[in-house]
Amino acid sequence: MNDISIRTAQGYFRTYYETNGTFGIRDIPKREMAFSLFGRGGMIRHTSFKNFEELREYVLKNPPQHFYYSSAYYGMPDAEMENKIWLGADLVFDIDGDHIEGADRMSYSEMLLKVKEELRKLLVILKDDLDVKDENIEIVFSGSRGYHAHVYSIFEALESQERREIVDYITGKCLSPEYTLFGRTKWEQRIERIRESLLEISKTGGRKWKEKLAEETGVHDQIPDKKDKKFNEYIDSMSRKLAMERFASKIDEPVTIDVHRLIRTPGSLHGKSGLMVKIIDPSSLENFDPLSECIPKVFMDETEVNILKGTEVEFFGEKRKLSEGKQKIPVYSALFTVLRGNAEFVG
Repeated sequence: MNDISIRTAQGYFRTYYETNGTFGIRDIPKREMAFSLFGRGGMIRHTSFKNFEELREYVLKNPPQHFYYSSAYYGMPDAEMENKIWLGADLVFDIDGDHIEGADRMSYSEMLLKVKEELRKLLVILKDDLDVKDENIEIVFSGSRGYHAHVYSIFEALESQERREIVDYITGKCLSPEYTLFGRTKWEQRIERIRESLLEISKTGGRKWKEKLAEETGVHDQIPDKKDKKFNEYIDSMSRKLAMERFASKIDEPVTIDVHRLIRTPGSLHGKSGLMVKIIDPSSLENFDPLSECIPKVFMDETEVNILKGTEVEFFGEKRKLSEGKQKIPVYSALFTVLRGNAEFVG
């Protein structure tokens, strides 16, 4: 961004923070805060605040482009890492478009819908398999390419290796023989249900059963005849494959394993989109649309930008092509294009 864009974007962010009433951070005094400021390299680390009022005052004086807090709780959160006194950490999951196959060929809204599917898979396993209650889960739109899920109170004391085992369970790696932490009963039930379904398809008369199996599994290589001793191996292999595809969630594994992780602050703005990092009511997740519900009301006016590279934006269910040159567009669209390097604000 040029100097005009930096100052303008920072001004819009300041306006937002002047009207924002809260940040979704539990137990503020025990958290490390981290900030990236407009036009400056690096990150301000190892800061802490006694309460929300003190934190908000800092943010208003120094409107950040990116605003993070630690998933960990510390005795001395403003100390250097070796002296912080780790007290525990929330179990945090991050799911975004970077882990979705074919996301680069999807529109922004299509990618977000696909990511939401992975979030649903994660929530099913957390609740059904690990017995996590709704009141211990917080769902957050990241402000850009995906969602975060925070699990509070239950797993705070777990070290990285124990969190790795949870990751392995959620991603289906628990199907390997050496996995022992939670057992595999739920996964085995899923596999068995799929296996029974595939065997039922194979009972179809005539030659159509192979076509139907190929359609169900997505694998069109040669399918063994039912009398072939390799047929059961094929069914077992496909059952596991389909269980992984249908139930394993594509989470960002290092985020969950890291007991010192910095995560975006709910109530802040994402520095590459201008969208809110927003806590979502679980009951409204199905119909939640981040490209309308995460746009600050203070960004509804129009402003002038110079589009450097033709692009397309999609907000409030409408796609809009932006051709090169100067034009007036809503502030939310302007921030989205400028922060992604496709435009500059006109001074």
